[in-house]
Amino acid sequence: MITLDEAKCFIDNGVTSLKPALLPLLDSVGCALTCDIIAPINVPEFASSAMDGIAFKSMDLNGNGPWKLPIQETIAAGDYSRQPLKSGHAVKIMTGAPLPRGADTIMPVEYVTFVDGWAIFSRNAAGEDHVRPLGDDIKKGQILCKNGDILKPVDLGVLASLGMKDIEVIPRPRIMLLSTGSEVIEPGVQLNPGQIYDSNNVVLRALLARDSHLFNPAKRVMKDDPEIVSAELSDCLEHYDIVITTGGVSMGDFDFIPQVVRKLGGEIVFHKVAIKPGKPVLLARFGSKWLLGLPGNPVSVIAGYHLFARRVIGRLMGQACSPRGRQTVLGCDVSVHGDRLCLVGAKFQECAEGRVISFPSNRQKSNRLSSISGIDGFVFIDGGTKTVPAGSEVYAEWL
Repeated sequence: MITLDEAKCFIDNGVTSLKPALLPLLDSVGCALTCDIIAPINVPEFASSAMDGIAFKSMDLNGNGPWKLPIQETIAAGDYSRQPLKSGHAVKIMTGAPLPRGADTIMPVEYVTFVDGWAIFSRNAAGEDHVRPLGDDIKKGQILCKNGDILKPVDLGVLASLGMKDIEVIPRPRIMLLSTGSEVIEPGVQLNPGQIYDSNNVVLRALLARDSHLFNPAKRVMKDDPEIVSAELSDCLEHYDIVITTGGVSMGDFDFIPQVVRKLGGEIVFHKVAIKPGKPVLLARFGSKWLLGLPGNPVSVIAGYHLFARRVIGRLMGQACSPRGRQTVLGCDVSVHGDRLCLVGAKFQECAEGRVISFPSNRQKSNRLSSISGIDGFVFIDGGTKTVPAGSEVYAEWL
């Protein structure tokens, strides 16, 4: 059995990123770039109007007002003028439309009256040109994103404004979720004696969707039969980058995952970590593919996902896993038992003075999913049978 820190080191040092792939922009959000992005064009590629108004030459408004100029034409956004602006004339122009050649100023429409094809100005330009110059947003040759940057939604908009449709990134891993247990059935089916509904798969899918934008990871349910488990794992490892199993990793007569891993030629990186809940967790490597075996109890699954699955997936995506964590103050007593590091589900209350108060569950057991319903994360309590009193400082991580 190893410590949590040792398990994290095994993951960080052993799991390498997937090969780069060219993905459509919308599929690349949350992924890491594999190269710098240098603007191939100016944005915009032309000087344009920042207002709906009148484009004219500032020198044409001389003397005292009001001033008036004949309207030569109207330019809408998406259109452009085929001729230069005539001296002593004006052009009606919409926001974003290209500035006609010869114009240098825009008068906002609220300061203009239109009468019989003439624009009558109620004031002079007063030093405001309301013109967006060429490259006002992005200059050609500008470095916009760097190798390793994690693409956010706004970044995708910037890339789209450059005309980019696809981008090379480290892709998301293909994930298979396998629930083990002859007693486990899908929600929506009538329960028979001895059966339970598969809540683990639902929770894992929801956590994956929230954290990694994996909206549709594949899922299966396996019976407790070594031949079935072996066949399913063998098939999954051909088609997926990581298989996450729930159940089948402990010491029971029907816990077949470790022996199947060995049968299929996998390398067990670690099996059993000194934490509570989640001690039997297993990580195995099959060449470039990975299997993460989580215990079947639902609280263990959630703790295991937080500590291990997020970290492995992050490494596969070429990203560091840095959960949000900080010291908090216990808002109530919390009792722990045994010599392993304990993770206790807790709700967090952020105070005005910057402190965070944690309220751990007082009825948590690894089989009681409802005991951590509504939690914000986990508090970490060092091993040893004891009661930690309210007011004590404890480290916590947001789930």
